[in-house]
Amino acid sequence: MATTSKAKFEYKKYDVTDCCGILFCHLCRSTLELESEEAVLTNETCCGSTVSRRPYGELGSVDISRGCGCCWAFNSSLSQPGPEGNNPPITPGFGCEGELVQEIVEELKARMKQRGDTAQIQRAEEQLDEIKQVQNEVHDLNTKLDAIIEHLNIQVPSAQPPMER
Repeated sequence: MATTSKAKFEYKKYDVTDCCGILFCHLCRSTLELESEEAVLTNETCCGSTVSRRPYGELGSVDISRGCGCCWAFNSSLSQPGPEGNNPPITPGFGCEGELVQEIVEELKARMKQRGDTAQIQRAEEQLDEIKQVQNEVHDLNTKLDAIIEHLNIQVPSAQPPMER
């Protein structure tokens, strides 16, 4: 059976609070937690909180977006859809956190690559190897069973055609 080396990603936590939102509600906090198998975005406001949890293979596109020349944000399916149905960008700080945004996007993309499509292909190949191994074992058992039947002089009934309805 083939085994693949599964990269171990360390747990990371980022403060991605949009400081412009703090102007309206000083209790606003947003955190992005990167766990080994999924990303978790938690948004807390004075009205309540939401938690969005997605496996890396389901994040879709993760892209950097820039506005006004200096504002940095990133898009992904982690943020809750707005009234128009699209996912608003996640903007850490006052929007000037370019290095943080780039680090988060690079980290998400690395995890998506390892846990997303590439990992699914590797798991499918592992399953095919296991199926082939089981088929070989079944073939060996059939050969042994045929030898036992022959040794004991047991008559094997011939296969009958299926009955018509």
